[in-house]
Amino acid sequence: MATAPRKPEVDSTNEYLGATPAMEFGVVPDFSPEVIDSPVTFKDAELEAFMNEPVMVTVLSGGKDNEAPFVQVAVNGVLQMFRRDVPIVVKRKYVERLARAKETGYDQDLDDRLGEKMNVLKQAKSLRYPFQVNRDDNPKGSAWLRSVLAS
Repeated sequence: MATAPRKPEVDSTNEYLGATPAMEFGVVPDFSPEVIDSPVTFKDAELEAFMNEPVMVTVLSGGKDNEAPFVQVAVNGVLQMFRRDVPIVVKRKYVERLARAKETGYDQDLDDRLGEKMNVLKQAKSLRYPFQVNRDDNPKGSAWLRSVLAS
C-alpha cells in the first residue's frame, strides 16, 4: 500500500528572513537591532544535544543556469554535502548553516520629491540554498528554525 508523500514541516522559501529596510544615499541608516522573540531557550548541554539531532531536509534546486548539483556546508571544519532535490538525514547543525546562508540583493528606485532626485535602495533577502525540512521529530524544531531564518 502506497502512502501519500508527507507535507514538508518547514519550507524555508515561505518563511520570514528578517527585516529589510530601505536605504537612501546621503542618509545614515539606523542600525539598531531588530528584536525577534525566540521561543526556544536551552542550556549549553541541551543545545549541543539539540543541534546533533537528526533532521531530514531537501536542498531545492534554484533553477539557475550552471547551478552546482551539490551544496557544501561546514560546521567546525566538518563538511556536509547535500545533493539538490534529494532528501537526506543530517544533524540539525548543518540545517542551521543552510538557514543562515542568505544573500541580500538591492533594487534602486529614483524618487523625485520636491524637485530633487534621490536614490533609494531597497533590500531583498533570499536564501543562498533554499531548502525544506521534510521531517523533524523534535516538537521545538519548527519554532527554532523559524527564529534562525528570521535572524
